Amino acid sequence: MDKTPHGWNVFDAQTPILTYAYSFGPGVANALAVGCEGGLMVLSPPRKAPGAFEDLERFGAVRALVATNAFHHMGLAKWKARCPAAELFAPAQSIARVERQTGLHGIRPIDDARAMAGPRLDLLDMPFYKTGEVLLRIDSARGLVWYVTDVIMNMRELPRHPLARLAFRLSGSAPGLRYNNIAPLFMVRDKAALRRWLADEARKKPPRWLIPAHGDIVDLAADPEAARRLFATT
Repeated sequence: MDKTPHGWNVFDAQTPILTYAYSFGPGVANALAVGCEGGLMVLSPPRKAPGAFEDLERFGAVRALVATNAFHHMGLAKWKARCPAAELFAPAQSIARVERQTGLHGIRPIDDARAMAGPRLDLLDMPFYKTGEVLLRIDSARGLVWYVTDVIMNMRELPRHPLARLAFRLSGSAPGLRYNNIAPLFMVRDKAALRRWLADEARKKPPRWLIPAHGDIVDLAADPEAARRLFATT
């Protein structure tokens, strides 16, 4: 993939779709910038990202900033300060916590972002959550893309922190393409129902690509067995 001068990976220049890896203490997350009506939508905005604002200018103005769940908000206030005209969105169940943590107000439910999403983007406030999480589906020039936050990960290796390493290993959450079995303990009302719902969505319109907020991009068409295992419900 091409890179911008300050670290955005250009997954698809036509749509466009870009990712940006940033650290948040014990780990790394991938922010996503994607084309929407009249500009760009940035999901899970990166914190401590010098030059990241300027790099996006040639792709369009930032029109929307999205906290993709109750915990992916760390860069939201800084990006809002740099992009004051950008509208703020989060899953409905996440809004109170995100506003409290960021000091921002006027964050709207993710369903309200549909007007600016345009025909290529489908933003879903996923069911069965206590704290909320977004599934973004993108009809891109490279095929259907899913962007997920904490529900599915594709980490190359276990975390280095001893406690996190133990938790991820015992829960079967890493390494590789796996469901996150830690976050649902406090984020999800019904884990089995959520997995069935995701499997149904994948069957209706199979994604070609999976871009996780934690881990590497997956070409599901290149490894159909991995996709089958991931979305198996039995």
